[in-house]
Order: sequence, then C-alpha cells, then structure tokens
Amino acid sequence: MTIKRLIEGLKKGNKESYKELIINYSGRLMTIAKIYSRSTEDAEDVLQDAFILVFKKIKDFKGTEDKLFYGWMKRIIINLCLSRNQKKYRQMESSLDDQIIEAGKDAEVMSTLSHNDIMDKVFELPDGYRQVFALYAIEGYSHKEIAEKLDISVSSSRSQYS
Repeated sequence: MTIKRLIEGLKKGNKESYKELIINYSGRLMTIAKIYSRSTEDAEDVLQDAFILVFKKIKDFKGTEDKLFYGWMKRIIINLCLSRNQKKYRQMESSLDDQIIEAGKDAEVMSTLSHNDIMDKVFELPDGYRQVFALYAIEGYSHKEIAEKLDISVSSSRSQYS
C-alpha cells in the first residue's frame, strides 16, 4: 500500500489502514518513545496513546509524503513524552545537575561502537540527560529551544548535553 493510499484509508476510517499503519511504523516510533520516556512501559503507553491521537487527528494532516507523515507522528510521540515527563523532570533537575558524567572517553573506543551499542548507552542515560541529548543531537533543537520546551535553564541544557 502506498503512503497516499494509507493516509486516504486512515481518513476514511479503514481498519486495514489502521493495521497497516501500526505494522509499518510501530518499530521506528517505539524507538523514539523509548528515547524520551522513563521506561519501556511508559514508552509503550505513549506509543499506544500516540496511535490513538493519530487516528483522531488524521483528518488534520495535510500531505502524502512518507517523510512528512513520519515526522508528524514523531512530533506527536515527542510531545506526549515530554508532557508526561515534565513534572518528574523538574524534580530531577536539581539532583541531575549535581551528578558528574564521566567525560573524555577514548575516541578510539567510541568509534568501535555499533549503532545498537550507542542506542543502548543512550537508553542508559538518566531521563533529563537522554531527553536533552535527543533533542539537541538527534532533533537539532538549540539549547534555548530545549530550555523552553523542558522548562529548564539554557545552562542546564548545555551541561546535561555535555
């Protein structure tokens, strides 16, 4: 099924299109949810809520390109995760600022890591660090934008990223 037919089917309420959407996108979207969530269980809940929101809001989506559609769904996932984590994040901010993350790893060792090894390390980061890392390094937000989005200071965003 083409992306255009998938979107049209979703807008018409076609159950096969819903099934196709979940089969084709749940893996990639779950990875995003895990980056921004506190646990796998939270990520699963966010993914389920995101699909429900996609089903409800699909009529508002304009476009027929896979990149636009995936980006739209990805934004829904990120926003759901960040809004769920906002309260806990504020509580953790002061304790996270006190923690020291080992810096200056040997560049040679880092270059030998596989994609899966790197993702495992990202998932091991404390919530605040993981979210700042993902927003800055993966999504391309500035530290000012991250500070506004997470309701933290710009210097907190920079220190947690470093």
